[in-house]
Amino acid sequence: MPDVIYTIGHGNLSFMKFVSLIQANNITQIIDIRSIPYSRRAPWSNKSRLSQLLKPIGIRYTYLGHKFNDKSQSFTHHGQTPQQDSAQAYNDAVASVVSAAEKRQIALLCAEGDPAHCIRQNVIAQTLLSREIKVTHILQNGGLMEAWQESDSPKQPELF
Repeated sequence: MPDVIYTIGHGNLSFMKFVSLIQANNITQIIDIRSIPYSRRAPWSNKSRLSQLLKPIGIRYTYLGHKFNDKSQSFTHHGQTPQQDSAQAYNDAVASVVSAAEKRQIALLCAEGDPAHCIRQNVIAQTLLSREIKVTHILQNGGLMEAWQESDSPKQPELF
């Protein structure tokens, strides 16, 4: 069992800031979970470009977004698992992540900077936490945030 699986969202980070965040946490492999691994706002994060940029600094790049985000199937949010038709691809992807994390310090990459609004927290972390695997989100300000069980998240206060 891996000690921890990290996640990071590139948001509007520069490549240098992104690298500093992953290096500060000793990340040796990025697993890209974006359904569309391209960005106009952060062109350095485009799949082929990112792979080329990470290789010289000794960081592996793996793309698994096609398994985590099968757009032909719909996903539910906030702690629910993917629809049954794509469950096998999802479970295979989770197994690949766990296997990689047993060998290397990994970070799951998505575009959304805030993990609370991302599949990293709302779906994948829920699966990993249910398997008693610690998940830590690397925040854009350099801080770390432990993933939480959706059932433990604070309820939004009532307005009326």
